[in-house]
Amino acid sequence: MTNKKIKIIQWTALLSCGFIATQIATILFKGEAFCLNQGCKIVENLSIVPPIYINLAGFLFFLAVFATSRCSQDRPQPFFDWLRPLLLTGLAIEGVLISYQLFVAQTVCYYCLVIFGLIVLLNIIYGRKQLLLGGPVLLAVFITFSSLNFGSSQILLQAQNLESGTFAVKGQVAPSSQQYLFFSSDCPHCRNVLDLIESDNNCEFNFNPIDRIESLEMSGLNYSTAYNPSLNRLLLSLLDIKTIPVLLTRNQDSLTLIKGEGAIVDFINESCFEAPIDPYSGSSSNNDAIGISSNTAPEGECEIEVECPEPVEESTSSAY
Repeated sequence: MTNKKIKIIQWTALLSCGFIATQIATILFKGEAFCLNQGCKIVENLSIVPPIYINLAGFLFFLAVFATSRCSQDRPQPFFDWLRPLLLTGLAIEGVLISYQLFVAQTVCYYCLVIFGLIVLLNIIYGRKQLLLGGPVLLAVFITFSSLNFGSSQILLQAQNLESGTFAVKGQVAPSSQQYLFFSSDCPHCRNVLDLIESDNNCEFNFNPIDRIESLEMSGLNYSTAYNPSLNRLLLSLLDIKTIPVLLTRNQDSLTLIKGEGAIVDFINESCFEAPIDPYSGSSSNNDAIGISSNTAPEGECEIEVECPEPVEESTSSAY
């Protein structure tokens, strides 16, 4: 390899170190990483390693690339070229991380893509033989990840971390089951379910919005210090659910999903209230009962990616 290529590798490695050092400083001073898109936050929440350590590992990798290339400059060809396996190792590791994002998280972190691109660039600069070795490694990683089914395991992982997407909690402190309501701020069917939950009942409800909200007009809420609505979107995407509202009930050993305003209202009526009442007259079919019944179609759903129109109320008339 010529000295010109070695110098280009050195400068690329140094610039990469500076780029990652800036990210590390951002984490230390602001408490969170700089994200070029929402996918960064999702990937961070799916990792058991804090972002500061992941970035530190990347910084040390590029520093090692610089030091190794520096040692080989203006020297005869060594018996073993340490730079080649070092670059291949970085390519394989980043290939795994990007594959995980594509096939498991189903979202891509743009910051990670920049790091991946820098490692690919270093391998390209190194030479044609490096590409002949690195190409099959990268292809094997992508093919392996694409052939595996991570859906169920990822759903279970998210089910154990639903609190990361919970905006607020209302209800009992230690219930036998927990209800997680997935909703959006502009869904009229979601608002009807929220109106029902606002009534006194015997259940605990966790509110998991799919968009960023500041507050809920409801008393008796315990707000989370931080929440990530992207995780709620991710879970629904993994379950191939494209509508809201959705209620997920988690018991000790099972998960139950209920879709649509009508089905959710019926479930809450049956599980959390003694008997339903008419939502318009306010009168109960049982004078000793508390609850609300649904007067909407059982589907009562809004598309996640499409603006949901207000439901049209049917007028009724009585004949005398």
